[in-house]
Amino acid sequence: MMKRTILFLLSALLLAPAGLRAQDAKSLYTGWAAGVQLGVGGMVPTGSLGDNLKACAVFTGGATFEYNRIRLKIDANYSQPSFKNENPYDVRDELGRNLQRNATASATSLGVGFTLGYTVWRQGKVSVTPNVGMNINRLSWDMNTIKWTEDEQGEVKPQIDNVTDVHENTNGFTASVDIDILMGGKFVDFGGNSHYTSSVRVSPFITHAGYSNWSPSVKGNWIGLTISYAGLFHLLQK
Repeated sequence: MMKRTILFLLSALLLAPAGLRAQDAKSLYTGWAAGVQLGVGGMVPTGSLGDNLKACAVFTGGATFEYNRIRLKIDANYSQPSFKNENPYDVRDELGRNLQRNATASATSLGVGFTLGYTVWRQGKVSVTPNVGMNINRLSWDMNTIKWTEDEQGEVKPQIDNVTDVHENTNGFTASVDIDILMGGKFVDFGGNSHYTSSVRVSPFITHAGYSNWSPSVKGNWIGLTISYAGLFHLLQK
């Protein structure tokens, strides 16, 4: 009986400081947090968007601002989707021959996303935050203007007349779910006392895109997933 009592008291003494530290740290939080995320992933086009472009890798990075369970994210994303259609504007002569062709196999896609989220679930080291917002995207590539000419042998061949820069802009909704897995944290002196936490963030997403200038017009969704490192500074009461 005495041994059990001693073991119980020792266990209580060992566990109490950790519990108190966790409670004190929690009570010191102001609710405000800010940080960055940087990640990589992949995405697949759907609808008529998938008839013109291929799946590709995507790189993303940006800033996160939080207050309690509310999360605001500003993300920049970069990708290079390859073309399936060599003449997306369908410019042809009276014989049906292409008068335009893509000069590059892939386009450069640059986008900025603005999303607002709310953390609906927290348990242990895992939290789940759905986000909705808008993505502004610019697709750029080089286009060849084709001229059909007859050579000395009488064979008609296409020749590049000139090369022009082409840009297409699109704005569309975006939605994602951030699954944050906490890796660790420490108290640091950054803008006053702060608690820095680092997490692995897994984010499935869907983003709408459409190009009305293409012939026929193109629209669809990019469906994908990114894996990011997320670092946050949680401000503490002074």
